[in-house]
Amino acid sequence: MKKKIYICLVLISLSILLSLGVSAEGMPRLYDGADLLSAGEEAELLARFDSISEAYGMDVAVVTVMSTEGKSPMDFADDYYDANFGNDGILLLVSMEYREWWISTAGRCINIFDDYRIESIGENVAGYLGQGDNSDAFEAFADDCDYYINGEVNGYPFDFGKALLISLGVGLVAAFIVTGKLKGELKTVRAATAAADYVKAGSLNITGSNDFFLYRNVHRVAKQTSSSGGSRTHTSSSGRSHGGGGGKF
Repeated sequence: MKKKIYICLVLISLSILLSLGVSAEGMPRLYDGADLLSAGEEAELLARFDSISEAYGMDVAVVTVMSTEGKSPMDFADDYYDANFGNDGILLLVSMEYREWWISTAGRCINIFDDYRIESIGENVAGYLGQGDNSDAFEAFADDCDYYINGEVNGYPFDFGKALLISLGVGLVAAFIVTGKLKGELKTVRAATAAADYVKAGSLNITGSNDFFLYRNVHRVAKQTSSSGGSRTHTSSSGRSHGGGGGKF
């Protein structure tokens, strides 16, 4: 009997935590320490982050602070994530001290959000933050996270632009094949194989020649960096692997 009561209490506690909009570890997925949002905006955004997180089983969170307390944005974001959230997730940190943002990824989100996607999301967010449109910045972050996670889990929607480019490519290849075939049928016309074929016999008399070095080709290959699933990774102070990237706004 006591065991049944205990199980019921645990289930009730979990239900209360979910209704309050917190992660499995009991921390809200939106912490506005820098006071960038109104109460209404905060409640609306928190509900959005909770909805995305619970739909895919990955934490999607935003943290704003006035200062990172002497830590780099990367270290602060990684440590905050490790202390408060689960194995799989993504966190956006906004620090007002030096107007910096950082995105930290963990678990499956390291592969979902590669370096290119993190940079794209960050630029989108920074554009709003730079204009003081804080609520729109976090709404854009939620939209991007929802799009990429859903795309990796359920497949991306039809991309008309990409399909058009593929169609154009196929058309160009077909055109080259057809024109190549027509060109091959012109048997009465042949290109000359040497420059002398275009010079009248006896009209040109060269008495000397020299070779001049005009230019050189230099090929440089970028140094490869270690990566995991298209995202550079590093280890936080707690020993967990994180992907991420950041900048200023």
